[in-house]
Parts: sequence; C-alpha cells; structure tokens
Amino acid sequence: MAKKDKGPVHPAKKFFQIAAALMALALLLNFITFFVPWTMKKPNSTAHYSYHLWWNCYWNPQSTTSQITCQENVYEVGSGTSFIPVFSDTKARGYFMATQAFVVISFVFLVLSVVVLALCMSKIWEKPISLAGAAACLVFFTWVFLMLAWIMYVVYAEHPVWGQLPGFPWNTSVGTFTNGSVPVRGYSYGFILTVIAAVLALLASLVTCLGLNKLRTWHPHPPAGPMLPMAPYPPPYMPPPAPVYPPVPMPPPMAPAPAYSPAPMYPAVAPYPAMTTQYFAAY
Repeated sequence: MAKKDKGPVHPAKKFFQIAAALMALALLLNFITFFVPWTMKKPNSTAHYSYHLWWNCYWNPQSTTSQITCQENVYEVGSGTSFIPVFSDTKARGYFMATQAFVVISFVFLVLSVVVLALCMSKIWEKPISLAGAAACLVFFTWVFLMLAWIMYVVYAEHPVWGQLPGFPWNTSVGTFTNGSVPVRGYSYGFILTVIAAVLALLASLVTCLGLNKLRTWHPHPPAGPMLPMAPYPPPYMPPPAPVYPPVPMPPPMAPAPAYSPAPMYPAVAPYPAMTTQYFAAY
C-alpha cells in the first residue's frame, strides 16, 4: 500500500512541536506536585512526617494499628504554638506561601503555553509571528515562575524554625523544645519534580526562540543566486491609437468637355454594277 502524501512540512513546525511536548511534560510534573510531599522527615523510627503544599501528614511506621493522620496546613504565627509547616515563624510563612503562589502561577502559564503553541502549529503557514512571539514570552515566564517556586522552597527549607525535633507532632508548644531551631530540609518528590519541570521549561524556551527565528527568516522559494533588484513590471499592452490624418481637400469641379465638330460627311460612293453575265462577257 502506497504511503499517503501529507504535503509539505514547514521547517519551523518541528521546533514548536518539540516545545509543546516539553511544556506538556512540564505541565504534568507541575500538576503532580500538588499532591505529593515536598518534604519528608524521619526524625526517629517511630515518627514520619510529610509536608505537602496544602496539608501535612504524620504516621508511625512501626505501629501495626497506627494510621496516617493528615490535616490542612496552619499558617498561624505569634500564637505560642508551632504548627506545620511554618512553625509560628513569620519568615517561614512568607517563604512557604510564596512557593504555593509560584507553583499555581506556573500551572496557569503552562496551560497557556501549551494552548498558544498548539495554535502556532495550526496556523504555521500563515506566518503567525505575533502568536509565536507570545508563545515564546509565555514559555520564558513559565520557566521564571518554576525557578522561583523551587528557589523559594529552598529558602523556606533552609530557614531555621522551631519544631524539627524527634517525635514532634504539628501542634506541640514551642516552649517544650530545648535544643534550639533547625532547618526543615528533607527535600522530596514535589521539590524534585519542580526542578525537573523548570529544566524542561528552559529547554522549551530555547526551542521556541529557534522556531520563532526560523518562522521569521524562512521563505517558501529562496532565490538560487544573489538577490538583484527586480525591474518594474511593464504596463499592460495597449494598442496604439489610430493616426489622425488631415482632411483631404476636394478637387475642383471639372470643366465641361469641349464640343467636338461632327465628323465630315463623305460623298456617297456609287454602288458597283450588278455582276451579270453581260458584265463578265465584257471582260
């Protein structure tokens, strides 16, 4: 069976296809980070903690009856109690909430980037320069927000806070701690996936710029030789106008022909005698 001819392929389309695939993968990873832990702490064999973006969990892996207990994150500060994930620390709350905001903004920009890249591919033969430029800007800012998301989480996780002591539940009083404050750390799946998504967005940004450049510079039929100034097109053919001749003067009227004299009248000739036998006998 013969292959079906799909027609010509625009050389810039492959760049937008690669960028769209990278951004779609980054979108999937970013979506997963909403549901997986960003930090996992194991201070001892009987206490395991996981910090998610909007909730946190605690369980005892050695207990056969212990279940995973989860609750929403508490961002209260200055109350004398230390709640996960900010532990009554104003700076930790700011860093953590900034991480949440950048993750959500990144998700929105990822969706918009994929949609605009798909539109670029569908209108590739119309040379959508403005649409491709918008896609390049969206992909670039997506990379910026993903970078800020994991950078702010690093700042949060390395900021010393109360509450990272063995056996610490989420609502223990700050006054019970005796060995000072320590960073959260314990980077887990959400943080790692965000870093990978940021790398994918950076690659997509570079590829989108290549596609935009190809879209601007490619011409369907490039000249074989050097570019020469084109002569102006000749005007359309028009038949020359008919010549205008001067009026021909009419000849003067002809004079009447002179009257000719009548032909002279010659005398009549006597008729010859009749040829009779007497005539012939005379000769």
